[in-house]
Amino acid sequence: MIKNCQITKAQQDVNNIVYRGRIIWRDISTWISTYLMVKTLQGDTELLEKIKEKLLRIVEDFGGLMRTFFGDKAAADYINLFSEYIMHITSLIDALVEGNSNAADEIVKQIYESAGKRIELLTEINPYWDKNTLENYIYTFTDMTIKEIIAFTSKQYESSINIYERILSYSTGLGDFLAQGIKNYLMYNLEPPTNVGSPPTVE
Repeated sequence: MIKNCQITKAQQDVNNIVYRGRIIWRDISTWISTYLMVKTLQGDTELLEKIKEKLLRIVEDFGGLMRTFFGDKAAADYINLFSEYIMHITSLIDALVEGNSNAADEIVKQIYESAGKRIELLTEINPYWDKNTLENYIYTFTDMTIKEIIAFTSKQYESSINIYERILSYSTGLGDFLAQGIKNYLMYNLEPPTNVGSPPTVE
């Protein structure tokens, strides 16, 4: 009876992480776009802060689920790196809206550095996240996000909308890849990693 309850609880945890893994990147892209619009339209400062808080709560939420499977230190490191990435993204929006191109160029470098650190962490804690595949996913997502920000702040609204739609579609594959990596980790528990799939090509 106890064993059956433990199995059921573990399966519920897996299902929860899979669900969150599938939607986290859609949530992130949606709230980044919301921040972009509010900032560009010179919205209320308090609203901008609330949106940033929402983005960081999403990171905390997913980090909390990771803690269940990879431990406190891995979760804390992930939350710190992902939060840093999010804050760099919002800083890039601020810089472009304010016309500070020099600051924007430097922030873009910081965004990619932060993304790289997160990739290193994730592939260290879970061998079922293939590094090359994860790099392709994360860097492509980052590329598109930066392009969306530049297009919107340059008033290329149609282009920005098209990029955003591509991001939403792409984020599903990214979320599925992360979720599958966790499932494989739990199922095989450090047996030789299997091929967990390649990211789609973005035109």
